[in-house]
Amino acid sequence: MLEESLRRRLEELNRGILPTSTRSPQRVRPKPQTTRAIVQPKPVKPLPGLLRTAQVVAAASGEHLRIRLPLERLWPNGSNLVQTRCDELLSNTNCHNRQAELATLLEAFPEHVVLMDLETCGLAGAALFLVGLLRSERQQLFVELLLARNYAEEQCVLESFWQTISENDVLVTFNGKSFDWPTVCDRSERFLLFRQSRRPEPLHVDLLHHARRRWKSILPDCRLQTIESQICRRRRIDDLPSQRIPAAYADYVRTGFPREIEAILYHNAVDLVTLLDIAMRLSG
Repeated sequence: MLEESLRRRLEELNRGILPTSTRSPQRVRPKPQTTRAIVQPKPVKPLPGLLRTAQVVAAASGEHLRIRLPLERLWPNGSNLVQTRCDELLSNTNCHNRQAELATLLEAFPEHVVLMDLETCGLAGAALFLVGLLRSERQQLFVELLLARNYAEEQCVLESFWQTISENDVLVTFNGKSFDWPTVCDRSERFLLFRQSRRPEPLHVDLLHHARRRWKSILPDCRLQTIESQICRRRRIDDLPSQRIPAAYADYVRTGFPREIEAILYHNAVDLVTLLDIAMRLSG
């Protein structure tokens, strides 16, 4: 037979007997690896109708809008969690290595601490239109959003901002020493605004620098939302990316359509909640 003849010729060439049957090599199944359970970030859902809750605030140069939200609207039971955490940290006498800035923050919290986050029309030097604040009033934590409905109301927002800052001893930001604080000062100088109080400037605690020292070896980067998802374990739903905010505000000013500004307000409010969460974690 042709097959047998071919077999004999191959044997002669190989000078050995070929096996009558061949088996395909068996696959070695990898041993299952034991992995730690991954804790999924908790979703943070948008709050519709923020603009409808706004109040008109009168300033020396005109008016602007203010949206005030109890912390629990954005972070259920957040006030109790934060206060309990703060009390534990203050009572812990073993934290001798705590940074001096963070120790001062804890001692002043919450009555004399204000957290700040800005939204602007672009990079450094651009107009600002939203100042987000998180502070305590009558022993309750609030998120307060100062909004300019158009470019002309920027001065009014800044006037209200300086009034609030003058009442606090510690200012907390994230990358604020490089962006937020220089932006506020630059825009205030354009309108010839000066502080309404002769009190010294508040201690400025920029959490970005503390976060890098603590987490740079375990995180891909130390952006606010990276820390939010990886450390604070929260995940935003339908959040507006930061790079789209200037264009979204321009659309709101041009059309008055509230959808874009609602997304910006929600983005800024959640930034402030994350800022507070990070402050407590870094202070431990």
